This record gives sequence, C-alpha cells and structure tokens, in this order.
Amino acid sequence: MRKVIPYIETVGCERFKNFLSVPFTIDMLFPVFNEKSCDRLFDGWRGKDMVNWHKFTNDDKIILEFYPTYYTVRKDIKDSITYMMSIPETIDDFINDMNRFGVQLYWSEWIDLNFEPKEYLESDGIRQYFVDLLGKMKKSHELL
Repeated sequence: MRKVIPYIETVGCERFKNFLSVPFTIDMLFPVFNEKSCDRLFDGWRGKDMVNWHKFTNDDKIILEFYPTYYTVRKDIKDSITYMMSIPETIDDFINDMNRFGVQLYWSEWIDLNFEPKEYLESDGIRQYFVDLLGKMKKSHELL
C-alpha cells in the first residue's frame, strides 16, 4: 500500500494533477452503489449504505459519514471531536481534507496500474522507492 500525499508534495506531473481534479465520489473509498460503483482508489475502508447517508470506517477507528450536503470526520469513537465539512468536489479536495485532519489514506492497486510511481510519490521519496524495488529484485548492484 502506498501512502496518499497531497499533490503539492509530488513532483507536479500534469497528468496526475488532471486525475486529482476528477469529481470525488464516495465509491472511491468502498463500493456502496454495487454495479453503479466506480473504481475504488483508496484502500482500507469499509462502507455501509445507511439509506440516506453512508458510513465508512477503517482500522485506525476513523469514521467518515457522508450525508447529502456535508460529511463528518471522527477520529475516535470515545471523547472525539467531529469535524463537519462540505462534500469534497474533487479527489484532491478529499485528500487535502484528510491530510488537514491527520487521516492517513492509502492508494489501492489501481494507482499502480494507471500511474508511474514518480507521478504520485512524495518527491523526496522517489529515489528510495527505486532503491527498495531493486533490492527486492536482488538487483541492487545496478545502482552502482
């Protein structure tokens, strides 16, 4: 799983920027619309259709509740503050909201199938990604 980082921390690829400007839908977290669902972009979320709203949770006990005109973020069930915001318009808006509230997101494998790592990784982490990859392939001697 690859951590999701805000666009400003990447190398600034135009193709990736265009992707992040696509409208956000809650199915990107977990498919709640069955056959009408879009590709799941973010790993680690479970979702429920609650008739007029949708609830998503992850292993970090983060709760996202999407209502028709707003959504809430709750970081823990006990003694937590609930943050209420308007529905994000784009994928980038959603990523920035989650970053602002300290909610770590992870890309699904979809990102690897559609983008090069250098397009979505943190600009300072690209070299280390390839060093680690060559190490796993037992080809680290090629770094010389």
